[in-house]
Amino acid sequence: MDESLTTVTIRINSEGKFECHLGFSSDWDGFDSIVKYLKKYWQASPVQFADNIYSRRWVLICNGVALTVYHDCQIGNYLVVENGEDKDNLLGQIEADLIERFR
Repeated sequence: MDESLTTVTIRINSEGKFECHLGFSSDWDGFDSIVKYLKKYWQASPVQFADNIYSRRWVLICNGVALTVYHDCQIGNYLVVENGEDKDNLLGQIEADLIERFR
């Protein structure tokens, strides 16, 4: 893999919430892979599901934090801690784990 390519990036959205964008897996099937990864390695449990034609939104409880996984056909797949309560820096931990897995 070309290490110059950023596969995982964290940014702040217009609402001031952190988003973890997953450039390596931007399609519909990638969404399913991300959910499987979160279930397997982060013991995440899905609690809400919304699958539409061009988008998906699932809320998972992960380490006591409500983590939302989004798919947008134009943006790709990304994670958001909606309530802003990322007390243990869950997104940062997930970002570091994914980057390590791609080395």
